[in-house]
Amino acid sequence: MSKKGKFAPAIKSSVATKPAVLTPSVATTQPASQTTPRPVTRPASQTTPATSSPHLLIQGGEQDQHQHHHHNPHQHQSVPANATLQQRRAYFALTRIRKLADEWKDEPKKQKEFNSYASAMPFMIHANGLGQTAAFYRRKGPDHTYYRLYQLLGDWLREADQPFAGSTDLLDGITQFSMDAYLAAQVEAMLFLDWVKKLASAFLARDEENGS
Repeated sequence: MSKKGKFAPAIKSSVATKPAVLTPSVATTQPASQTTPRPVTRPASQTTPATSSPHLLIQGGEQDQHQHHHHNPHQHQSVPANATLQQRRAYFALTRIRKLADEWKDEPKKQKEFNSYASAMPFMIHANGLGQTAAFYRRKGPDHTYYRLYQLLGDWLREADQPFAGSTDLLDGITQFSMDAYLAAQVEAMLFLDWVKKLASAFLARDEENGS
C-alpha cells in the first residue's frame, strides 16, 4: 500500500513663569540626583534579561528540568515552529517521559523496568526488525511497562510528518503501509529511541548496573 498522507511621556514644566527660582534649586540638588537614582536603576535593568529562560531543548532538555521543576513540570513552551527534527524527537520524548515520572513517582520498579526495556528495544529492532519487536512489546497488554514503550514509539511514528502518519496503531502501520514506509519507520525508530534511552536514564530510576 502507499503511505497515507498527511515612557513615560515627557512632562513639560512651566519654566517660563519662574526661570530664576529653578536654577539655584537644581544646582543644589543636582549632585544628590546624579548619585542616587542612576547607580540604582542601571543594575536593576541589567538583571531583567538574566531571568528570562532560554528556548526549550537546545540539547536534550536537561537544563529545562532545573528551570521548570519547581513550578509546573508539564507547563513548558511548545516546540518552536522552526525546530529541527532532532529537537522535535527530543521534545516529544521528554514530554512523555516526564509524565511517566509523575505517574510512577511512587513506583521505582516500573521506572527501572522502563529504563531497562528502553535500552533493549533498539537492539531488538536491529536484530529482529521493527515488526517483530513491536509485536513483542505489544503482547504484554496496556498494563505492562513493555506496552508503554510500544505506545510511545507508535505515537511518534504516527505524527503528521512521520512514516506511519494517519495510522491508528503502530502494528497497523507496520502491516498496512508500504515497504518504503516500513523501512523509513525502522530507521526513525532507532533515532527516536536514542533520545528515549537518554531521557529515561535522566528522569527515571534505574538499576545501578545500567546507570552508567
